[in-house]
Amino acid sequence: MGKKSPTSARKHAAVENLEIAGMRFGPTIILIAEDFLSAAKALDGRARWTPARTFLACRAVELSLKAFLTLQGITLETLTGGRYSHDLESLLWEADKQGLGSSVNLDTEMRAEIVRASPYYAEKVFEYPALVEAAAYPKWPETDRLIAAGEVLVTTLRPQCMAAA
Repeated sequence: MGKKSPTSARKHAAVENLEIAGMRFGPTIILIAEDFLSAAKALDGRARWTPARTFLACRAVELSLKAFLTLQGITLETLTGGRYSHDLESLLWEADKQGLGSSVNLDTEMRAEIVRASPYYAEKVFEYPALVEAAAYPKWPETDRLIAAGEVLVTTLRPQCMAAA
């Protein structure tokens, strides 16, 4: 049987070491994280159930953690699949193992919210919300706390990422 073809995400991740205008792509995903964070903050958070806003906040957290991990030498290709993929808890765990706490101060509540959001996000509940499926989870994540975590990550990591790009 032939070699398995790479996923779309892995194909796109293969460009991470390309330099364009003197910038390395991997760490610059912090800019994409910043864009998702801005979009999440721009949406009105007064509604009780806001899956799009929560999704955008989670994407900002995911990309921020991946940007940090590229600074530690982990390739985007590795981060796009397997145990990491869209698993916020695994990404946070690996980032902690790689020293995230020495430069980023995520408080206990932010960390807990990232972990709480992880199964919803990984299983695409925010993208394709079904009330029955969403009700099966113990507690919908608190979007404002996820946005706060994204702000801490983006604000702290952006200078490091841009200096390494």
